[in-house]
Amino acid sequence: MAFVSGPVSYQRFFVTGSIPTDITDELVAAIQSRAFGRLAPTADDVQLGWIGPRHLFETDIVAEHIAWGRFVHLAVRVDRLAAPPNVVRSYVRMEEEAALRASGREYLSRAERRKAKEAAVLRAEEEARAGGFRRMHAYPVLIDLEGAAVYVGGLGGKLGEQVMQLFSDTFGRALEPADAEHVATRLMLAARNARALEHLRPSHLVDPPEGFAPEATDFTALDLNYLGRELLTWLWFRTDADEGPLKLRDGAEITVMLDHTLRLKCDFGLSGTDVITADGPTSLPEARAALQIGKQPTKAGLILGGPLGEFRLTLDALRMAVSGLILPEPDQEQDARGRIEQRFESVTDAADLLDALFELFLGERTSKDWNRIVREMSEWAGGRERKPALRIG
Repeated sequence: MAFVSGPVSYQRFFVTGSIPTDITDELVAAIQSRAFGRLAPTADDVQLGWIGPRHLFETDIVAEHIAWGRFVHLAVRVDRLAAPPNVVRSYVRMEEEAALRASGREYLSRAERRKAKEAAVLRAEEEARAGGFRRMHAYPVLIDLEGAAVYVGGLGGKLGEQVMQLFSDTFGRALEPADAEHVATRLMLAARNARALEHLRPSHLVDPPEGFAPEATDFTALDLNYLGRELLTWLWFRTDADEGPLKLRDGAEITVMLDHTLRLKCDFGLSGTDVITADGPTSLPEARAALQIGKQPTKAGLILGGPLGEFRLTLDALRMAVSGLILPEPDQEQDARGRIEQRFESVTDAADLLDALFELFLGERTSKDWNRIVREMSEWAGGRERKPALRIG
């Protein structure tokens, strides 16, 4: 599965409340109690449950297969039981043809057509419950017990909701999505400055159009996910003129490059979305032109270099979801198990590094200098020359 080899994609969740820091018999028993096949299908014809990480049918979950140091590595299997729409339509047509033959007429009445549809839907539902249309999927899940975080190897919003519910039912602990709002809140709570977030409002690089209503955008007054797009804009701004690395709070120096992918969306919801795919997309004229008409990046490819090696990834900044993450090569002198554990640690290292960059941005975003910085960013977006910014630490 993806956490073990190849590029990694994930959406992350934080565990609310405490969880064991070691894999215990009770923890394994809780997982086994909700292994796939133990739970009835949901109201929307979905059957799900935990499986081991090796294959779709590993429903006998044992510690030796899922325990990796501080990590629990397993998967969630999600089966869709409903008949596909084209099958239902075909059954409806078959029922209508049978009704026509039985009636000897050329056309069916409205009531007869309704009866044919009901019979077709009933047939499809019965066959679906019997497993006739089962579509099986498995998504890897990595639980960091020490970090109280869960990484789900799939980016779908519905999948996230399903894992949140299954995790809560299994462990009695809720999950909250590690989107821009929740990450920012946690970082500012740790810095004992959470109240500073209460006074923030979205920043724009151009003046809003006349009559612009903030409620017309994707963000409400209490939604802080816009900080994700501002993080990418700020990184673009900082790296465009500065040649040196960014210095994190712990003193580590990180080089940042926006690369390969750039998606920009209008702050005011008045124009479409621009997607630029190229080497060095921020250097292209269409990228700067998008900034000048009020767009900011919501998704970007990043290359991050630091003491732990180089990470390449694409960041969906509103959700803080990561796709195509290429990790540093593990130490080849380790045995196979050690290399896998090192990969798991590298996944969390990448998330920690993104959090550290977000923390650095929030330090400026909540400072008294932010209005001045926004003016500088607006001038930069407009194509004016700017002096390199002072190094921040």
